Amino acid sequence: MRLDARSKLLFVLVVGLSYSMVLSDHARWYVIGSIAVLAFSHKRYLMTLVSVLGFALFWWMKDSSALPVGLSRMAFIMMLIWAPLMAGHFLMKTTSTYELIHALRKWHFPEAFLLTLGVVFRFLPTIKDDAFQLRDNLRVRGIFLRQILFIPWKMLTLYLIPLMFSLLRRASDLTVASLTKGLVIGESPKEYIVSKWTWLDWSVGLWCLTFLLLHNRL
Repeated sequence: MRLDARSKLLFVLVVGLSYSMVLSDHARWYVIGSIAVLAFSHKRYLMTLVSVLGFALFWWMKDSSALPVGLSRMAFIMMLIWAPLMAGHFLMKTTSTYELIHALRKWHFPEAFLLTLGVVFRFLPTIKDDAFQLRDNLRVRGIFLRQILFIPWKMLTLYLIPLMFSLLRRASDLTVASLTKGLVIGESPKEYIVSKWTWLDWSVGLWCLTFLLLHNRL
């Protein structure tokens, strides 16, 4: 059974707040365990292992006397942000762009914001594709990035400027596509999915409420 996008958003927001809270190690393990349970319930087994083992590694490193002080401090920072990072990763891996926009529309976010968000989420994955395609095109011409990496004017004219223009064209195409699909400002777009909260979503909501109220006692 899958969670509704709204309950996942609520979960990510509460876990994100844990970064600014003064929590005991037990409370942080409780948060990581909850993320692992949600990931496991969505058959994200690798994410489950990475969540637990990554946090365990940073938790051990922060108090290890065998490591340099700088590395221990870095591990402590990573321990603090590991839960919000994994919660956000869980949201992105288990929620499509349309499900996310649909959830925010249920919360009455303005259509201008939803249009921008839809374009951004569809645009970001294309950056890597365009960069790799441009790199391959340069290789065909006998130009390798390692040869021009430390030559600013060549790097700018041969790689960065063409990449920027390619991304601008791609962003324009995605904006037109989003408008065509019904994300039009001032109109009520047709919804293609129906979402409602199940007992699992209410359980996540109850977890968020109890964590905010009782995190000092964990």
